[in-house]
Amino acid sequence: MVLADQIYCTRDNKKQLKEKGIKLIAKPLGRPSSKAVAVHLSPGERNPIEGKFEQAKITYGLDNINAKLKQTSESWIASIALVVNLVKISRQALVSLILDKYAVLFGWIKFILYKKETSFFKILAWPSC
Repeated sequence: MVLADQIYCTRDNKKQLKEKGIKLIAKPLGRPSSKAVAVHLSPGERNPIEGKFEQAKITYGLDNINAKLKQTSESWIASIALVVNLVKISRQALVSLILDKYAVLFGWIKFILYKKETSFFKILAWPSC
């Protein structure tokens, strides 16, 4: 599946993608059918995708690959994509971990504040053996 701007959606490009079995998601040429309108992505849905490419270019040097062999260039691109995804996953994991810890803390505070018949010291006291 390929998401492309309209400038890249020439008849020749579409034909080549179809021969290779790649699905193209883009604004269709000519008058759009009702089926094509349903598949079309709005610009707001494209912004996160374009933002990740921009981040990879600026932060991780995707636009500065000077490898001589095709395989080396592909390896560089794949490793940069891996790093971008790992950074995103680690950021999500950190936020999830922090929210889980605060949820436990706030759960205890709520239990302590709203449980009027139980004293705070009874909750913290060691159980007797």
